[in-house]
Amino acid sequence: MKKYLSVLTVAAMAACATSAFGQGILTFANNNAGLVKQWADATGTTTVSVPSGGGQVALFWAAAGAAYTPWTSSMSGSAFQAANPLWKLEAAAGFNPLLAGRFNSGNLTLTPLANIGAGVDYVVMGWTGTAGFDAALAAGGMVNVSTKFHTAVGDGSTVPPGAPVLMSGTFTGMTLQPVPEPSTFALAGLGAAALLIFRRRK
Repeated sequence: MKKYLSVLTVAAMAACATSAFGQGILTFANNNAGLVKQWADATGTTTVSVPSGGGQVALFWAAAGAAYTPWTSSMSGSAFQAANPLWKLEAAAGFNPLLAGRFNSGNLTLTPLANIGAGVDYVVMGWTGTAGFDAALAAGGMVNVSTKFHTAVGDGSTVPPGAPVLMSGTFTGMTLQPVPEPSTFALAGLGAAALLIFRRRK
């Protein structure tokens, strides 16, 4: 009897742990409807799909409805992450050697996730080169953070685990682009102010 009760106790504890620390399963991949592109010239009038070895992307996610501060070009990647303490960054993935602009790092286990049924909110961080978002910024490369999306996830807490959900069903793509130096922003601001003063005097 005691052995039976012990088994029940362990099972109950496992069930509680599962509900508190659930696991969502998401396939981190895109398709032709959501390619990752980059500027091909200084003005951005032409874009090309990021080639294999030309850059990386990473999933940045949180439970649905978590507070979110969007990235701006004045922020580093680390500052962006710090501004979103409820969000979690997954490992980076490269691009398909045969299909430019396409990535697929397989199934990601998103944990902890208390309410699996509510899904997750996510953005994709992307950069040129393979040294990371901030390294690309420092080197004058191209970066960007996608629009925020929402997706359902598979339930990895069940036995057997539920089927993973394809992120490609919600991701609509993004374009990597150069980020102007702070001095460039300052000059642009001074120019706008001067133009405004000139118009007022006129």
